[in-house]
Amino acid sequence: ADVVAVVCGGESLTYGGLLSRAGGLAHRLRSRGVGAESVVGLCLPRGVDMVVGMLGVWLAGGAFVPLDPDYPADRLEFMVADAGADVVLTDVSAGGWSPSVPEVVVDPGQLAYVIYTSGSTGRPKGVQLAHGGLVNLVAGLGGLLRGRVLQFASFSFDASVLDVAVTLAGGGTLVIAGADERSEMGRLTRLIRSAAVEATSVVPSLLRVLDPAAVSGMSTVLSGAEVLDAGLAGRWLPGRRLVNTYGPTEATVMTTTVDLVSADRLPPIGVSLPNTRVYVLDRCLRPAPVGVVGELWVAGAGLARGYGGRAALTGERFIADPVAGDGSRMYRTGDRGRWTAGGVLEFVGRADDQVKVRGFRIEPGEVEAVLSAHPGVAAAVVTAHGQDADRRL
Repeated sequence: ADVVAVVCGGESLTYGGLLSRAGGLAHRLRSRGVGAESVVGLCLPRGVDMVVGMLGVWLAGGAFVPLDPDYPADRLEFMVADAGADVVLTDVSAGGWSPSVPEVVVDPGQLAYVIYTSGSTGRPKGVQLAHGGLVNLVAGLGGLLRGRVLQFASFSFDASVLDVAVTLAGGGTLVIAGADERSEMGRLTRLIRSAAVEATSVVPSLLRVLDPAAVSGMSTVLSGAEVLDAGLAGRWLPGRRLVNTYGPTEATVMTTTVDLVSADRLPPIGVSLPNTRVYVLDRCLRPAPVGVVGELWVAGAGLARGYGGRAALTGERFIADPVAGDGSRMYRTGDRGRWTAGGVLEFVGRADDQVKVRGFRIEPGEVEAVLSAHPGVAAAVVTAHGQDADRRL
């Protein structure tokens, strides 16, 4: 109970203090009718209070939707209405309630949180995730995020759910980077060193601007949400555990992981977490042979319910799983990949990025990966230009 659970700037809470505050908040929420299937908006600044809010909502049996205070007012209004939020929290500091945890039974199928992602039409869509998928994620990742863990991702991004759930379930300390530390790499480096951060889950874009030698104590790094190229992997591999991951928001943050051992080629994205299935399928939804590129579909315990209030879109992206054939669903990621002979998944690119040049179907992501692996190339973008016989990369 006396171990520090979360720290941000000069504020910190022990596990005992966090449970007391979250329990008190849960009682307040229950008094306002929050329970199973209730959605609570969390319009809170980065920091300890956001974690109190997340846990308080869960202890009340409800689900939360993060509302970044810096978002435009019309965007926030849309999200609150679209998610059907019963309550919106802008402050979690009020006391006067019992610090005990309410006696609430939570079913694995109950809604746990809603994350809004960009829509192709410009209208955001709310992805609905259940408690059971989150539990499966925590169990599947085991002890990957242990000790003192840097929390860098925006709380509007589902990676923050991973940070909070996995770290606290494992008894670690969540070190939340403040706004200044997220915008200035010198300050972030000093935080990582002064807080003795041991692990983190971040995007390759951040790894690209951080100096691995300056944060040598950060011995475990999970990379995800973007392509990790060989050159960047090579910079971060020496002296630490580097784990490459893959997964869409619609499958509870993460579906595959792999411990990288070398950086002489495009890093693979790994093998499926327990109770999770990842398929490489052709256009007829048949499994593609080893080494053949196909579209990535995911299924299993982490699959989202769908998009709130968007039945047609949900039906389009979440369909019956013909491989399992048991009535369960799978989700179309829109990504492309292939299996290696060793049973490891490689990411190739987006399905909608595929181009055709003189009759040949080409994955720009594959060419970008080769170019990016060259020591003289920092970043690469490949596109098709021209028409017919003159079309080229």
